[in-house]
Amino acid sequence: MSYRRPLSFAALAFSVGCYSFSGGGGLPSHIRTAYVAPIDNQSTQFGLSESLSEELLQAARQRLGLRLASETEADAIITATIRRYSDDAVNFDAVRGAGADVFQRRISISASVEILDRANNEIIWSSQALTGAGEYEPSSETEEQGSIVALENLVQQIVDGAQSQW
Repeated sequence: MSYRRPLSFAALAFSVGCYSFSGGGGLPSHIRTAYVAPIDNQSTQFGLSESLSEELLQAARQRLGLRLASETEADAIITATIRRYSDDAVNFDAVRGAGADVFQRRISISASVEILDRANNEIIWSSQALTGAGEYEPSSETEEQGSIVALENLVQQIVDGAQSQW
């Protein structure tokens, strides 16, 4: 009769419970403040840069845990350029001689984004090809509702990218 097996199991269970992972994702620890630069809008959609800017400011504070600061005092500078805006029919029924009945449309907003670490003067995350999409039903929803969802999806990709830093 041996008591090794229960003790070994207890030791293993204890060591697994105490395991922790340090390092990995997220922004560098010295980045505590951010400046969101004015958004460059190269699309034809008026007011889109202001909407994306508001979403980014909110995400920087609430999801990335950063305080907002001026450009000269911020630890990180977030810049973005809206490249394209489109509103396409994705579900429709062609009507001979009369066009189509559109049941569902998709807003796509494409952007490039960069996060600059000012202390080290290096880009810590960037993407030249982010696209957020939002679908809406023209019979009961507006294009603006689809745009809001597309912007939220775009900002979520930016947050995910910033948090995936190694």
